[in-house]
Amino acid sequence: MDISAVHPDVLSRDPDPLSPGAHSFRLGGIAQRYHVYGNGPVCVAHPGGPGLFWQYLRMPALEKYLTMVYVEPIGTGESGRLPSHPHGYTEDRYSRFLQVLINRLCVSEVYLLGHAHGAHVAAHHAKHRADRLAGVILYDVMPVRDPDDGHPDRGQAVSVSGLDENLSPAVVDDDVDLEGVPVPTLLIPEGHVRDRSGRLPHVGRPLRFSRTVREFVRETTGSAAPAPA
Repeated sequence: MDISAVHPDVLSRDPDPLSPGAHSFRLGGIAQRYHVYGNGPVCVAHPGGPGLFWQYLRMPALEKYLTMVYVEPIGTGESGRLPSHPHGYTEDRYSRFLQVLINRLCVSEVYLLGHAHGAHVAAHHAKHRADRLAGVILYDVMPVRDPDDGHPDRGQAVSVSGLDENLSPAVVDDDVDLEGVPVPTLLIPEGHVRDRSGRLPHVGRPLRFSRTVREFVRETTGSAAPAPA
């Protein structure tokens, strides 16, 4: 089903949805904000949490080669809150917002990168709404249910529960389920990604991380991601 046919408020179009900076749209009366940096093939990045602010996931090294679209998930920052807040932020609800965002970008295909809990969202999206995906990148795949886990690289967070809008557990298994993912997948597993300081590789080893993602893009498109100017 086309979500935009159900929610008329998503029909207003941004004349340049991939111009650098902040953008937003509304779905079912709830604001969804996202941020664009860089040039090249489009990669939509969904942060962890649920409830973590998007800024910790900035990847300047990748922005030299890819157009990075950082999702500011509903329930955090300047995006809207569900009426059931802090409950109701399920994988499928995040995926539905992703579908509308991707459709609004007006490109034929995008890569989808998810970190930690965001990797579970990305895998869910790839299994159920893969028609506009060139590939999926699942990074540091461990859910983070405690919004205050003390990790210095994960920035600010808001309280988002692990319950759906009916107060039933929205269970996320520790191991991301790759069965049924119909698009090329790059898995960067938890336990193999941090440098000696404990920082995530897009912060501690940005060039190496960027090279890994660029090679995946090159292999799945048949051409190299553009070099920086």
